[in-house]
Amino acid sequence: MLFLHKSILSKIFNIFISFYRRLKKLASISVRIIIYKKLYFVHMLHLKQFYFLNFFVILIPAFLITGPFLTDLSVFILSISFFFLIRDKKFFLNYFFIIFLIFWLITILSSILADNKILAIKSSFFYIRFCLFSVIFWFLIESNKKLLKQIFFIISACFCLLIFDSIFQSINGENIFFMKIVEEGRVSSFFGDELKMGGYLMRFTPLLFALSLYYIDLDNNFKFQFIGSIIIFLISISIFLSGERTSFFLFILTIVFFLIFLDKLKILKICIIFFGILSSIVLIVSENNYKKRIIDLTLKQSNLENITNQKFIFSRQYNEHYISAWRIFKDNKFLGIGPKNFREKCKEEKYNISELTCSTHPHNIPLQLLSETGLLGFFIYFIFYIFIWLNLIKSFIYKILFQKTFLNNFQISLLISLAISFWPLSPSGNFFNNWISAVYYFQISIFLWSFKKSKKMYLKSSIFNLKKN
Repeated sequence: MLFLHKSILSKIFNIFISFYRRLKKLASISVRIIIYKKLYFVHMLHLKQFYFLNFFVILIPAFLITGPFLTDLSVFILSISFFFLIRDKKFFLNYFFIIFLIFWLITILSSILADNKILAIKSSFFYIRFCLFSVIFWFLIESNKKLLKQIFFIISACFCLLIFDSIFQSINGENIFFMKIVEEGRVSSFFGDELKMGGYLMRFTPLLFALSLYYIDLDNNFKFQFIGSIIIFLISISIFLSGERTSFFLFILTIVFFLIFLDKLKILKICIIFFGILSSIVLIVSENNYKKRIIDLTLKQSNLENITNQKFIFSRQYNEHYISAWRIFKDNKFLGIGPKNFREKCKEEKYNISELTCSTHPHNIPLQLLSETGLLGFFIYFIFYIFIWLNLIKSFIYKILFQKTFLNNFQISLLISLAISFWPLSPSGNFFNNWISAVYYFQISIFLWSFKKSKKMYLKSSIFNLKKN
């Protein structure tokens, strides 16, 4: 009886243990489900945040056509999101972020010493948003692989619309929305009296080309290379019709850089040269207002002489801006006169050459930085520009001497985009302008992602080769 009693107790105990284990397992599964649900919810919440922010990034090329308001609003929203989303150190502990912070601190210090402190501080303090915008844009590209593809389609759509509308406006005198030509020999399409269509097309062409190289294999594809050359030709027509001389000459310089630095793409290069020669012949033979402004006026101005018997390339007005900015810099070498203070300082007698001297800015990036931020601010720009050209030249040397690509065509096109945007020997918009800054940092963001990605891939391949050996 005692044995029977023990066996019953043992069976009951085993049943209890088995029940406990099953209950524990069920509890564990339910806890996991709850955790997974929470993690999934958090993940989806983050994804929704990203998609919400992606909307602002994707539409920036379209917003730039409408003016500065929507563009600056997008940049502001994206820059604020930096503080909520960025946790990875690689996004803010990098050379770009550190160098930008130094530049930002220099502009603030320069603003404190400025005559018009309110104007200077207002411009410099909030300029940090463009750095934050670049970082969050880089973060979004890494979080969403489709983002660049969507941007590519948006830029392509904007270009198609502007090309069609500019040609339509040049023929009819008004565009598809009945906006008339505001100045003879200058088509502006949807930009109206802003007259920035040529600058928009010129700055985004290398970026559009870079993205097309990223998604389309052009190396041995005759059809795509031929279509690409036709698109470049149509873009050149639209820029020519805009009457923006600087944009037109910088676009030609962009094409020259494409021919020099890009690897392979022989068919594309031959087609570009052919269309270039053909359009040049047509341009020389024809007589119209656009040719008079782009070619004839430039030649005329370069041969004119001002009151000091000095020749100048662009115009007497720009020439006087440059002289005034240089004089201001010589009196304020280290920190300059503060952002956006050129418009105040140029009115002073010793800097005012004539009634044409004063403007909102000197119309040249290096001279604006020298006069408004001094040598310290200019040095940051100089380092950045040298970095661009060192990489371009290094890539060219590798191609010639070693038959290797230090950078791919996608990255080279991005570098060309930055080199042209920050071209030091041409008239430019206000460096601290919201619209122009959005264009600058839009390009920089994509390059940052590309450069960091290639560096990571290079390190991985190097480690793999070491292990293999």
